[in-house]
Amino acid sequence: MGRPRAFDADQAITAAAALFAAHGYEGTSVDDLVTATGVHRGSLYKVFGSKRSLHLTVLRNHLDHEIRPATAAIAGLTDPAQALAAAIASYDSGPAAGLLLLAAAERAPHDPEVAALVAEGVTALEDALRPSHGDAAPQLASTVLGTRLRLRAQPHRSKEN
Repeated sequence: MGRPRAFDADQAITAAAALFAAHGYEGTSVDDLVTATGVHRGSLYKVFGSKRSLHLTVLRNHLDHEIRPATAAIAGLTDPAQALAAAIASYDSGPAAGLLLLAAAERAPHDPEVAALVAEGVTALEDALRPSHGDAAPQLASTVLGTRLRLRAQPHRSKEN
């Protein structure tokens, strides 16, 4: 019989999400994941299988625990201005806010599973905006996500500048 797991998988997923959101998939090494999660390399591979598998787990978790709750709240708003404000706020805050966008730009063109998860996240936002914005929901979702992507592309300025 093997030893019980000596780490909390949810905490490891949260730490990995922060890394992937900040540095992307390619910019995050397995050594970075080991350091951030505090999980030994062998345990990380035993539980998650690979860096890619961990990334997919992180994306699924992001959809289940951040995107779907946010889009459910947005869908409940019928006032167009309130729904748009909620969409912007939901996609522009939190440690993993850029995770979906990074996955879309970096991995989706090369990984069908990532592409499917990204499509699920984008569709959720479109569907959430449909009650308040009707047929304009897909364009509005693209605007919200595009604005978030543009903001991520701006260099961070120190408080001294």
